Amino acid sequence: MKQGSNQVAVETSGSLTRRILGFAGIPFVSLLIPFLFLPILARVAGAEAWLAIAIGQSIGGFFALFVALGYNTVGPTEVAKLPPGQRPALLLASLPARAILLLPCIAVSLVLALLISPAGFRAEAGLMSIAMLLAGMSSAWFMIGDGRPVQIMLFELVPRLLATIVASGLLLFLGQVIWYPIALIVAATIGTGWYDLRVLALRSDNRGPRLPVFATIKQNVSAMLIEVVGGAYNSLAVTFVSLTASSPQAANYVSGDKLYRIGQYSDSALGNALQGWVVEAGSAKFRERAKKSILLHLVLGALGLLGFAILGPWLTSMLFGSKVSMDEPTSIGFGVAVLGVAIATALGRITLVGLGKRLEYLIAVGGAAVVGVPAILVLAKLFGAAGGAWGLAASEIALVLVLIGFVARSWQKIEPTFDGVTRKN
Repeated sequence: MKQGSNQVAVETSGSLTRRILGFAGIPFVSLLIPFLFLPILARVAGAEAWLAIAIGQSIGGFFALFVALGYNTVGPTEVAKLPPGQRPALLLASLPARAILLLPCIAVSLVLALLISPAGFRAEAGLMSIAMLLAGMSSAWFMIGDGRPVQIMLFELVPRLLATIVASGLLLFLGQVIWYPIALIVAATIGTGWYDLRVLALRSDNRGPRLPVFATIKQNVSAMLIEVVGGAYNSLAVTFVSLTASSPQAANYVSGDKLYRIGQYSDSALGNALQGWVVEAGSAKFRERAKKSILLHLVLGALGLLGFAILGPWLTSMLFGSKVSMDEPTSIGFGVAVLGVAIATALGRITLVGLGKRLEYLIAVGGAAVVGVPAILVLAKLFGAAGGAWGLAASEIALVLVLIGFVARSWQKIEPTFDGVTRKN
């Protein structure tokens, strides 16, 4: 009996390792893609173009959270709980609901990007906001829940890689930044559209969760609010710093933000690997798997903090040039934020969402936004790039503290079920 248990443990460990390598290893390419273009942008186009592209990314990334309709937070869990034959219906139900939100979000983000960005690069900022906003229509959350990381590579990463290579060449030979957002828009449209049509053509039946459009939106409002409220201090941080700090300080902050997004993506990749895994075995394995998830995210976050503290200033100077590189206080602030993001992912998106506690997660994120938005604005005004980084770190620390309280209280009282509804023990 003991030998059988050991064999099961080994198989489970091997399964987890393969899952992490699939979702965190293959998408690692995505971390490198922007660095084909950004060092060229910083050196060839100058600080104003650098800042304009970052503002477009910030604004578009925030409004993409509305379009995504919360599926990035709850979608993988919902997909993993469904039988394979019913999964395509969930994706298909999400498409018209998200499409309704797309056009108004494009209009608002475009206007804001044009108003806030440097005068000479407003078109680039506006188009970049649209390119980032189209991420809200991505079906990566479905691929994650379906356990197919290779599809993320084929339909998400490869089109973006090709677009970035083309844009980098055009920037080098023509000196034109505008082709970067245009190429990304084309890549996102082709990659996402191709995958969605493929799922539509291959679906075996129409069974599964198919709600009317506005019922789908209503059902996902709480998950969408979690992402939007979090984006108020995360995705919009570059915009807030640009509004209150000087342009040189804002450009320095952007350099740190680029590395910070790598840390965030690494955490997201690990979370993608574990979110479905934690719930797929039901209540019996949930506590054990949630603990492993928290430990793995804690290790990842600690490595991120050390990386920023030791390598941050040197790395941004090497990649983007000394004119826009960050200093040590800014780097350490971003490192603390990376640690906070990692812990918050394990406690919130994986544990609380797995327990069906969306409201508690929303309250925690709301508390972080209440702390983070004014902290970023005020500290960036007073201390420039370093103030913005530490304002971001303060928001993540606040989020972790609130999440610890909710998870500790929920851990003893409830257990998860496959339909996401919690019940008392």
